[in-house]
This record gives sequence, structure tokens and C-alpha cells, in this order.
Amino acid sequence: MRFLSLILLLALSLFGDTMTPKQLHVLQTVRDVAKSIPDKNGKTYENTVSAICLTESSAGKNTIGDFRHKKSITKASLGPMQIQVATARHVARNVKKLRWLNKLTDIQLAGRLLGDIKLSAQVATYYVILLHEQRADKFNAISGYNGGSVNHPYYARVMKNMDIVNHLVSSGKLS
Repeated sequence: MRFLSLILLLALSLFGDTMTPKQLHVLQTVRDVAKSIPDKNGKTYENTVSAICLTESSAGKNTIGDFRHKKSITKASLGPMQIQVATARHVARNVKKLRWLNKLTDIQLAGRLLGDIKLSAQVATYYVILLHEQRADKFNAISGYNGGSVNHPYYARVMKNMDIVNHLVSSGKLS
């Protein structure tokens, strides 16, 4: 058991050291935004949202997902948090502070999600909060971020990335 812990720690330290300054900047920005948005009980989800950011885009390395030649960019997953326009609209309908997003065209909203780390993090954080309010537990809430109610492989990846986030925080690379 101790050997496995040492291997995990070594793997985490190696991954943490291979993150680029840009990836660390994206993760720190996501964390800062998530810290500023508590749920109705005052809980914040910076570690969860950071782990989702690593899972979805490798902390901003892959900013366009689910895009195919015959598919509109407005249907793709965009930005460091891989938010789809439809998801952003759903969040905006449910979060008063984001209702202004509904005044944008789909193309404008797609451009903002793609290029604005803080907006991507805001939408994602409010989405995580909505999912936690609607779902029975953490597993179902995190699974829901990836478009399902039960997604064991996705949840496992997020939890693995949660370990990386915790290591980056404990080593002082993220606050």
C-alpha cells in the first residue's frame, strides 16, 4: 500500500512539473472564479471545477471539442471548460447573473465561451452548482457535467484529476 502511494505521488509530481505556465494560469483563473461563486449553503467547488477543467481540456490545451466537419461550431464543446452553447443558455436561464448571455447570438456566445476563460469558468461553476442541487450525490452531479446521469469512466477521470489538483495546491503551484 505504501509503495502504491509513493508511485501515485511520483506520478502526480511529474505531471505537475510538466504543466505549462499557460495551463497553470488557466487552472488558477478557473479556481479564482469558482472560489467566488458559492452555492446556497456557502460551499464553493474550486477543486471540482479545476479537476473538470483538466479532464475536459487539459487545462486549456484543447479548447474545441466534439467538432466535426458537418457540425456547427455552436454545437461544439468550447473553451477550457468545454461548454456547449446550449448548456450555457440553460445555465443563463437558471442563473440571474448570467441572463445577459441570452442576448447574444449563438455565434457570439460561442466566441465568448471559446476566448474568455473567466466566462467559461463562471458558466461551468454555476452548472456544477445546478447539478449538485438537482442530483442525489456528487457522483451523479459530476457525471452530469459530461452529459449523462451515470458515467463511471468520466467520474474516475475527474477524481484522478482531483488528486492532481490537490497536489498542485499542496505544492504551492495553485492557490
